[in-house]
Amino acid sequence: MSIISPEISPFPGVSPDSKTSVSLAQVWEPIAGEMIAAQDLYRETILASPERNYIHEILTSSGTHVPEEFRLGIVERIGRHFLGTEGKWIRAGLVLLSAHSFGAHGPSVQKVAVAVELIHLATLTHDDIIDEAETRRGLVSVCHGWGNSIAVLIGDFLFSKAFKLLLESRSIASQEALAVATGQMCVGEIKQLRHVHGFHTSETEYLETIEHKTAALMAASTQSGAELAGCCPDTVTRFSRIGLDIGMAFQIVDDILDYTSTLHTMGKEQGGDLRNGKLTLPLIHLLQRRPDLLETIRASEYSGGFVEELRKHMLEEGSLEYSYNLARRCTGRARKSLNDLRESSKNPDGIDSLLALSELILSRDS
Repeated sequence: MSIISPEISPFPGVSPDSKTSVSLAQVWEPIAGEMIAAQDLYRETILASPERNYIHEILTSSGTHVPEEFRLGIVERIGRHFLGTEGKWIRAGLVLLSAHSFGAHGPSVQKVAVAVELIHLATLTHDDIIDEAETRRGLVSVCHGWGNSIAVLIGDFLFSKAFKLLLESRSIASQEALAVATGQMCVGEIKQLRHVHGFHTSETEYLETIEHKTAALMAASTQSGAELAGCCPDTVTRFSRIGLDIGMAFQIVDDILDYTSTLHTMGKEQGGDLRNGKLTLPLIHLLQRRPDLLETIRASEYSGGFVEELRKHMLEEGSLEYSYNLARRCTGRARKSLNDLRESSKNPDGIDSLLALSELILSRDS
């Protein structure tokens, strides 16, 4: 995630509030050591292949050299591929910062943070199958590179690794929160699939879908951090809501960028949601203002030129501004709650980083 200069906006026609030049690395500064440890655990977990261990035991039972063709099995090869497509670690950061804000650190917190990232990666792997996506974060998707059957199993494998880490964390509250969030994500995907290529998604249905698909996991992340820190039920609930609002804003901005960003910055082509038959907030708002465009959109081949034409209509009708303002309201609620919690926190720098993260989400260009 990069931060743009105040003079350059990834949202043409929209004026972001934030003038910050903070980087994501600066946001993670209070938890830098924890983040490094979590990322090391993530890489170790991703590359831990039962296939490798099982074959090693059969062939040697003594730790001697294993032939290359066995040592680098398909699970490990895909694991190494995943390490080349690591994301922004927003969800893990939410766990670590929420826990840090009230004094919790160490292996249990790191395991929950990594579990959250693995759950996210598993859902992306499955989503790419549904969307028939050829790329993910600028590299070939698992389904395109190895086939749908392998992608399904790899996604399931990642889920198993995530819940093993959750068990090792011994945090029952985190286990419950993330189990619920995983179910919500599935429900959100089902809701979205019901409306694919239907062009009848309402704004309310869209918001319900992104709450389940994206925001639920972020809410579970901040909630888990607060639970790990032993916060009181009221504080845990507030942290859950903070994560939910940050998640809603994150997805709305992502959907704006689908019409305004580029292949270079986003790692995917403009208008990907439209090509997959998914109506997101900018287009929902545009069709509310310009229902006459519906038949033109239905008949389109969704080329880059057509997406650019839609973007111009969105600018004219204020659809991008409308969407951005909704994201701004979400982060505004999160910021208010964070400021309310700052005085009671053990490490206010964690709260400050969460505040900076909420601003960063509004000004990101990828």
